[in-house]
Formats: sequence, structure tokens, C-alpha cells
Amino acid sequence: MKAKLSLLIILFFGLAACSDNALIDQNIPIKNKAWLYEQKPLFPVHITNKDTPYHLYLNLRNSIDYPFSNIFILIHQQNPDKTRITYRVEVKLANPEGLWKGKSAGSLISQQVRFLKDYHFTDTGKYTFQFEQNMRVNGLKGISDIGLRIEPATPITN
Repeated sequence: MKAKLSLLIILFFGLAACSDNALIDQNIPIKNKAWLYEQKPLFPVHITNKDTPYHLYLNLRNSIDYPFSNIFILIHQQNPDKTRITYRVEVKLANPEGLWKGKSAGSLISQQVRFLKDYHFTDTGKYTFQFEQNMRVNGLKGISDIGLRIEPATPITN
């Protein structure tokens, strides 16, 4: 009994020591799992330190019903001064043999793809990221969720 209690205490403190320091890690569901051109999920982020480098990730969940091996996504970044930058990101969802990449849970496959590494924001303030599917099919079936994760490139120490 004492050993079990000790193990539980160690496990509790081990989990408490793991903290996620992401500025944002948010996913937005795609209505009816068919991503329309008009549906452009928006992610607002407040940057307080422009001197910190960040890694930016695109989160994507697709079903096994997705008809292609890749997807192109436009990521529109609006800066606090209203200037815009657009990134075109390709996510390879399947390997050449047709096997899905990423982590699967039932019929859903999740991927997290870094599209900017060690990125420095130009200023502090509110940034918005808007995701737009950039395929030739409107009503792109099999896309469940799209999301954004931004985390400091170097661990933050308290």
C-alpha cells in the first residue's frame, strides 16, 4: 500500500512539472467535415514579447475518407499594423504507398506540421491567423479540424 501511495505521489508531481507554455493551441471543427472555400477559420493571438523566437504549427485532422494524399493550405497572417503575410503550406497526408501519416485514432488521422521555425514577430500586439483551403475542390470532404499552435522556440524558465 505504501509503495502504491509513493508511486501516485511521484506520478502527480511528475505530471505537475510538465507544463505547456504554448501561446495558443486551438483547433476549430470544419462544418460537416467538408471544408468550403468560404470557411476560413480565424485564430487571434496576442504577442507580448517580440524578442522571443517561436515555432508555429498547423494542426490538421482528416478522416480516412479524405480523397487525396496531400492538402495545400493558405495561412494569412495579419500583423498589429494591419499588414498581411500569406504562407502556402503543403501537408503530405499519405506516403507514396498510400498509407496515412500522423497519429490515428479510429478513422481520424492527426498531424501537426511546423510551418515557421524560430520565427520573430515584428512587434507586440494582436496578430490574427486565418486558414484557407487551397485545393481545386470546394467542399473538400474528410477534413475534420484545423488548428494553430504557437510555442516559444526555447523553454521559458520561471
